[in-house]
Amino acid sequence: MAEYVVEELNGNAVFRRNKVEAPSAIQAASSLTGRTVTTGREPGMLWIRVKDEQGHVSEFH
Repeated sequence: MAEYVVEELNGNAVFRRNKVEAPSAIQAASSLTGRTVTTGREPGMLWIRVKDEQGHVSEFH
């Protein structure tokens, strides 16, 4: 498993940030939020940014 930094954002403001160990970025986002997530961002919705150990960034909503 890899370590990810998972951030929940409202617009560009981070309101929660945690480190999570998970097999993938989408699973890290889902485990932190406790819900199913989808790739990409939706205008006007809260979104999740996940950074892996190599610096790759993924976005989910």
